Amino acid sequence: MKINWFALNEIKPFDKPEEEKTPKIKEGWLNEAKDYYFSLDDMTEEPYRLTVTGFTDCEVELYQLNSTQAHIGRGVTWGEIPQAPEASFYDFLQPFVTQEELPTSSSYQLFCLRLTGTAPGKWQGEIRATQGKISVSKTLTFEVLPLLLPTQTAPTLELWQYPFAVARYYQIEPKDYFSKAHCERIAESLAHYAEAGGDTIVTTIVNDPWNHQTYDAYPSLVTWQQSGEKMTFDFTWIDQYVALCLALGINQKIKCFSMLPWEDKIYYFDEVDVLQERIYPVNSPQWQEIWRDFLTAFVQHLEEKGWFDITYIAIDERPAETLASVLQLIKEHPNQEGNLLKVSCALNYQSFDHTLLEQIADLAIGQPHLSDQTVFRQWCEQRRTKGLATSIYNCVGDYPAMFLYSHPLESQWVIWNTVAYGADGFLRWALDAWVKDPLVNGSHWYWESGDPFLLYPGTNGTMMSLRFQQMQQALNDSRKYLFLQNKQPALVSEVTRLLDGWAQLSGKTNDYGAQVPFSENEMLQLIQTIQQMHDLLEKGVRAYLKESNK
Repeated sequence: MKINWFALNEIKPFDKPEEEKTPKIKEGWLNEAKDYYFSLDDMTEEPYRLTVTGFTDCEVELYQLNSTQAHIGRGVTWGEIPQAPEASFYDFLQPFVTQEELPTSSSYQLFCLRLTGTAPGKWQGEIRATQGKISVSKTLTFEVLPLLLPTQTAPTLELWQYPFAVARYYQIEPKDYFSKAHCERIAESLAHYAEAGGDTIVTTIVNDPWNHQTYDAYPSLVTWQQSGEKMTFDFTWIDQYVALCLALGINQKIKCFSMLPWEDKIYYFDEVDVLQERIYPVNSPQWQEIWRDFLTAFVQHLEEKGWFDITYIAIDERPAETLASVLQLIKEHPNQEGNLLKVSCALNYQSFDHTLLEQIADLAIGQPHLSDQTVFRQWCEQRRTKGLATSIYNCVGDYPAMFLYSHPLESQWVIWNTVAYGADGFLRWALDAWVKDPLVNGSHWYWESGDPFLLYPGTNGTMMSLRFQQMQQALNDSRKYLFLQNKQPALVSEVTRLLDGWAQLSGKTNDYGAQVPFSENEMLQLIQTIQQMHDLLEKGVRAYLKESNK
């Protein structure tokens, strides 16, 4: 048995990573998690034990890197898993129990050691593996710099949350939705989201606003009830969910989907509590009437809760004419101070009139629709001067992306891409919209595998994916860069030069409808770019510390 270090670019389906003989001393800022990857090779079928010691003044977490099956295509028929080949992908990080002898049937196992420094200094520790009479060890040095990691700064992070997928997986019945047991499970996902800098609470105000595109339905967090000729609204669930998020520090925005649900469907309970489905075309008299009732009640409720200023009516990829109808109706329902509910939209901005776009406080643009880098940066800056935010979103059909078959470093690329284009934040669905059993198979019937989730369910708590972990690393690095750029821009001028010349990668469609690198060279270009960004940033940080100590 032996311990080998490896880099993420060595992880491929069914391939044992090659040895990295001399692991580099990693540098972390205070309260920043840094990840080291290693394997146990040449194992027998005997039980083994793995322990980590040392690392004074560091938080130490040990994970086993496990794989799940998934197809490598994209579906074309709703509800049917595509007939694409499947592979095994290392993705979920399961907390590893030390000091216990565990069975193994594999000749090698992959692990992640996560260190978070709580005090500056160089901290040394040891990894020791024992199997039978064989015991091997490796020492490691982790340097914690005397710099505090910036938090809650650009780029902001918005990942859509799915509390009902959590309920289904953990067998929580509808009668117990948002009970203590349900909220504890939801909080496991939200804690990871908050740690990564997530700042947006995603809620529903109608039933299945995205037309049940996920494995689980997403009921409305607001219960609609017919009472005579009027609608009444029960805000109990949305209040419980928002309060839970706020308590965890997710507190900048509450986005409410949607006044423009797919297929114009509205669900409500009639006077005998039977669920009814109605189609109310946008701007029809019926649509205007029910939404006037809702906005009147909702604005008053938000005022009472103190949440009005951070609440947005959220719209997902809808035409300009229907969006204009929403904006007009909102104008009719100011709060007591005369302020209007803000609007958030995800759309292709190039097809919209800019006068309309200036009424959207929070705008998300799809990665393929960014246009010229200089033009997009200028547009984002113009919006910022008016108090308007602009994000970039990454999802189905994109490359680089964050699918199970994506290279792990693609999750870093999409964050740096956000910085390169001068956007305020990054948006992605979804955090935890789990398929039936993602630990066994992460395939979805329509979306690319892994597209709906960046976390995994676990017996002892929600687990990170490798993709989530790498996204978090890039968010940390980008915040360091923006911090240094504000303090001493000359020290990170080489990083700025790379960002100024940022190139979009083209990708191609594979034989099964999924987006993949155009060539091996394109993938190598991405890996080299991310490594170069990291090296240059590290150089800038060292220069900043040297200047600060003069």
